[in-house]
Amino acid sequence: MEQIKIGNFISLCRKDKKLTQEKLAEKLNVSVNAVSKWERGLNLPDYSNLQTLCEILEISLNEFFAGEHLKENEVEKQSEKNILSILQFANYKNKKYKILMIVISILLIILFAIIGRGVLMKSGYIIDDNLKYSQIYITGESNIKGNVDINMFGKINIDFDIGANKYGYAVFKNPNKALKTLKKEYSKGIKLIQKEFNLLPLTNFNYRKYKNYGWQVTTGTDEEKEQASFVSSFMDIYENSFNI
Repeated sequence: MEQIKIGNFISLCRKDKKLTQEKLAEKLNVSVNAVSKWERGLNLPDYSNLQTLCEILEISLNEFFAGEHLKENEVEKQSEKNILSILQFANYKNKKYKILMIVISILLIILFAIIGRGVLMKSGYIIDDNLKYSQIYITGESNIKGNVDINMFGKINIDFDIGANKYGYAVFKNPNKALKTLKKEYSKGIKLIQKEFNLLPLTNFNYRKYKNYGWQVTTGTDEEKEQASFVSSFMDIYENSFNI
């Protein structure tokens, strides 16, 4: 479909009727900009005002799609051409739409992947390679930060073995396994923190609250308080795997 030819034909017919673009736009209840785009071949009129446009310009739909006035003996032949042209144009537009949708979908996937990865890291579900265990934790050595008693953690449970990440911060060698063991072995302390401070069950989304409140419990038995205190100590280390 030759949009430029059709646009020129609309312009010619409009001028033949001594109509300005503004006047034609007013009759069709569209903007002057829309008429201008039609005549420049940038867009075609919407099907809802196409018939009215043809009536105003006193042309047939066949002539509109042909982009020229037709003689009586040319109408049938041109009708077939117009049908084929419209089908081809629709197929072309459909392909462009599909390609556009694919491109948009890919961009959205990439965007969500970038944003989602950051959220998952902050929430403790994905570990940045730089924050993973990568070296032995020895206080005072190299770039090691802090003074963590790794032997104490290791004696409590082998799942609490500690090393250091790239930046020298203490991290559990297997954070997910360590957290799973904490929930199992220190459930009393976790439940005490949850109950006293009205928290949701411990997850990767709210572990920082358990870190902050574990030291502050005032109720419960001595065992529960001791466990709650350890939960805070545990979270100090656990956090280093997801946040610097």
